[in-house]
Amino acid sequence: MDPKVPLRDVPRVAWSRAGILALILLVLPLGGWEAYWRGQQFRPSTRNSDGLWAMARRWVDRAAPEQTVLIGSSRVLFDIDLDAWEEETGLLPLQLALEGTNPRPVLSDLAADPDFTGLAVVVVTPMLVVMPDAGLERVFAFYNFDTALFTVLHRQTWWPERPGLPFQPRVVRKLSDMDRRREADMWVRLEDDPEYAELAKSIWRDFLDYPPPAPSEAEARAQFEAMLDEIKRDVEAIRARGGDVAFVRLPSAGYFREDEAAAFPRERVWEPIVAAAGAVSVHFEDYPELMDVRLPEWSHVSARDKGRFTRDLVRILRDNFRARGTLRPELEP
Repeated sequence: MDPKVPLRDVPRVAWSRAGILALILLVLPLGGWEAYWRGQQFRPSTRNSDGLWAMARRWVDRAAPEQTVLIGSSRVLFDIDLDAWEEETGLLPLQLALEGTNPRPVLSDLAADPDFTGLAVVVVTPMLVVMPDAGLERVFAFYNFDTALFTVLHRQTWWPERPGLPFQPRVVRKLSDMDRRREADMWVRLEDDPEYAELAKSIWRDFLDYPPPAPSEAEARAQFEAMLDEIKRDVEAIRARGGDVAFVRLPSAGYFREDEAAAFPRERVWEPIVAAAGAVSVHFEDYPELMDVRLPEWSHVSARDKGRFTRDLVRILRDNFRARGTLRPELEP
């Protein structure tokens, strides 16, 4: 022992009382924070992440040969009821959708996987499919990106906006609850709270009204033709192993649908993709039962409608494959 270090007696403390006090100081604010967010209709749910997606992708490698894989963006996450799909087909589909992303890289990944021989259902969101390639919760309700303390503070209007500042899109607010299978339900507050639904719509309007700079017409045409060639190659690679691909356009409504129709007309985006793939396709506008759903914030099917919606979609896909003389085991009851 270093003689230069002075020794001192450990102070006499009632450690049990100190421990109880520390516990109280921890539990009270934590409990209050949790109670507040429960009062805002938050509930415990799984936080989506790249890691959770990677786990789902690994399940594809371990699945039976006749496996349905769902790929796309948030519409397939919100609109497809995995349990209803399983009830119709006897097989639980694997959910590989990611919010706000282009499905093409995932389709290419499945095409390059020699073990994938199942059915890939590609959900096309027009503005995303043409863009360049990108890409505690079970206990506490406050464990959500929307409830992080500094996120909440950043959202507050501390001072008025100064004129002349460049446009800054707002961050998308909480829209869903998710479980460990990556089953996502639209958050009930979007359906039950008109003011919150209007907030979500206003954020979508920001994104739609201020799109990123577009390439020149020649560049856009070259990129689109390259995309069609890529999709055709990927679909052919999957079919060569005995698998198949179907393309689905899920519903949108209101201002969102109007903007999609103007900026990405069906005949210029959807039809060329389906033709290049030579694939079974389902566009919601062709089926009244797929249009008879509530979309509280214009872009996603209500959690209260998605079970019935999913059953209708599975039956339509099954019928369309049968009409081509193909019985896909993934879709047969």
